[in-house]
Amino acid sequence: MKLTMERLSESRVQLEITAEEEESAEAMRRAVRKVGNQITLPGFRKGKAPKAMIERAYGPEVFQEEANQFLMSDLYRQALEREDLVPVGDPSVDIGSTAPLTFTVTVPIYPTIDPGSYQEVRIEPIDAAVDDAAVDELTEALRKSHSPWIDPQGDGLQVGAGLELTPKSRMPRDGDQITIDYTVQEDETAVEEPVVDAVFVLGESGLLDAIEDAIKGLRVGETTGFSVPFAENDETIDDSLRGKNLSYSVTLKGLKERDLLPLDDDFAKTVGEVNTLAELRQSLREELHQARTAEARREALAQVIEKMAAGATIELPEPMIDRAVEDDLRRLRGRLAQQGVPLEGYLRATEQSEDELRVEMRPDAAERLRNSLLLRTIAEQEGIAVGDDDVDAAVERMTIAAEKTDRPERAASFARSEYVRDLLQSQLFERQLTERLIEIATAGRDAVINAWTPPDDVSTSETAVSPVAETTTVDADGEVTTMSNDGEDA
Repeated sequence: MKLTMERLSESRVQLEITAEEEESAEAMRRAVRKVGNQITLPGFRKGKAPKAMIERAYGPEVFQEEANQFLMSDLYRQALEREDLVPVGDPSVDIGSTAPLTFTVTVPIYPTIDPGSYQEVRIEPIDAAVDDAAVDELTEALRKSHSPWIDPQGDGLQVGAGLELTPKSRMPRDGDQITIDYTVQEDETAVEEPVVDAVFVLGESGLLDAIEDAIKGLRVGETTGFSVPFAENDETIDDSLRGKNLSYSVTLKGLKERDLLPLDDDFAKTVGEVNTLAELRQSLREELHQARTAEARREALAQVIEKMAAGATIELPEPMIDRAVEDDLRRLRGRLAQQGVPLEGYLRATEQSEDELRVEMRPDAAERLRNSLLLRTIAEQEGIAVGDDDVDAAVERMTIAAEKTDRPERAASFARSEYVRDLLQSQLFERQLTERLIEIATAGRDAVINAWTPPDDVSTSETAVSPVAETTTVDADGEVTTMSNDGEDA
């Protein structure tokens, strides 16, 4: 065949193919055999009618069409092999002539990936140190969460309906727990059903400032009405509120304040498996340090991937992006299903159609796909691979760890399953890739300074195996995934 190829945008190629005389003749012979075996003419057994008789009955094009089908299929496959092309979507075909057969195929192909000068990417290490202020903040949060709610002291006396003197409740303030009824209207039409006995904590529950300010002017039993205008360009509020002027009616029905527990050793024993406040603070510091170290490594990896991606050249074909969007949509369905929410209900809540959701998801899906293809290419160039021996060693370590679980035989069997082997191979590959990326971008230094390090008696090589354990990994897209050992996203 005669073949010319032109590369188009978005990782597409255009193949112009012309069949040679001998190829056309062979295709015609195959077409005659196939068509002849399918046709019965009067006076002849099936498959025995002469070619000339079939042409006279059905026209010569009956063979030509079949021959061209053979030719297009065979020559298209040969063209892909000759040019070493991997199609990722359906081709479009335009037939120029039938004798000789000349046709043009436009097909999306697996993209050519130029990772650029990724080895020149550099990032600055991230400090994961934890200061006393952070420990103080977490300690105070624990104190608040464990302190009981009590009725506040009255703000003087007031004359009741029977002319008796009763305590007068004080005004609400930040940190108080309030119970309210409220309604919301727009142009005297209810925006939602009236809300009864809603409980919030002022300054902590995310109420709008205008609503909190109005509530702070009430005493228990009092009602107030007010309007809140929402600006068109206010990005701090939900899209559904922008540009509207809503009328609120709020009744304060209850008021509580925290009876803050003293920060002492008794408090420490209540909230943690420790004996002193100093031990509690040290435990909280360790937790914060471990979390900040993990967060810093994720942030560093994200910086590396972003910078490497900025220097790479990748033209994504549309069909690959389409599949990435469908994968994201499938995962969204799964997450919603775990919450008992169908996708249709989510679409109604967000006032979107499924097609509009796909359009919204497309940029992020394309970016993740681009990063994934880039990192796969870098991994190949850096010689990153995980062999069976690596997986075997990891399985053995997990099998030994399984002996410490409540059901060691079941845990050990699970550790040796193909699912776990596949998961471990993926984890080991991602770990090697991550370490190499960080090594490149920091010129051999660590990405995190003042990082948390595990105690000597804690193994971080693999997660201890249990049928309900969870594994957290950083994938090739730079995203963090928590996977339960039943195979579902956690």
